[in-house]
Amino acid sequence: MPADHPQFPGLPWIAGDLVVSREVMDAIEAHALAAYPSECCGFAFGPADQPLVIDEEIEVENEADKYHAMDPEQFPRTSKTYFRLNPMKAMRTLDEASAKGRPLKVIYHSHCDAGAYFSGEDSATFAQGEMLMWPCAFLVVSVVDGAVKEHKLWVHEVGTNNFVEAPIRIG
Repeated sequence: MPADHPQFPGLPWIAGDLVVSREVMDAIEAHALAAYPSECCGFAFGPADQPLVIDEEIEVENEADKYHAMDPEQFPRTSKTYFRLNPMKAMRTLDEASAKGRPLKVIYHSHCDAGAYFSGEDSATFAQGEMLMWPCAFLVVSVVDGAVKEHKLWVHEVGTNNFVEAPIRIG
């Protein structure tokens, strides 16, 4: 089992090495394709007593275009190159999932016509002051010319604001 993250002990999924069911990965990839040429986003969950298993996902609205329309100077990027979660809904989902014994283990999103890298914008959103902002791992799905090209799992590198690629298995 992966080592604990010092900020979130007892949550080994934060370190990666996850097993995602084929059905969940298919649903995430279908969501990415349906949203293209915009980025999609969502959450993936699994049983607390099987900490490295992901067996459920839900789609979440990408609010990037709403924020851009309200204030294009402060939010210059649209859903083509950016995703934005509603933080209140995300926190509520995190709390409710934990209470049900099915913790939120992965936040996923897609990149359009780009690789499945963890961008500087992603890092700035999910780590600040060397602290991980959400107790989960992060999956990025690359969609190029309307086809899924790859997916990669990213985890926080302790003591930094960086994220590193981590193992993920489909099964």
